[in-house]
Amino acid sequence: MTKELVGFLCPDRLCTYMHSSVEMERYLTAALKKQQDKRYVIGAFYESSYWMLVVFYLRDNIAYIFYSDRATKKKWEIKSCLSLVWTRYSFRAETRNM
Repeated sequence: MTKELVGFLCPDRLCTYMHSSVEMERYLTAALKKQQDKRYVIGAFYESSYWMLVVFYLRDNIAYIFYSDRATKKKWEIKSCLSLVWTRYSFRAETRNM
């Protein structure tokens, strides 16, 4: 019996919690812990007219963030929440922007 390699973050919850960092942090923490047996967890975020795709490589402790508009030098609100959750809960990852 093979385990599923890929887990997904719920897009409805991501949209619902986008403007509440506390709720987003709770959801992300619970979702990543629940799916810690997966090799990858994927989530898509929509913020300020742009999409962002996050791919968590749980076993390798790496998170990649892909932006729909790489030229924008703005601060993404969700990125700080992602970084906090990723480092606080012993996933000890490095984040790479693509």
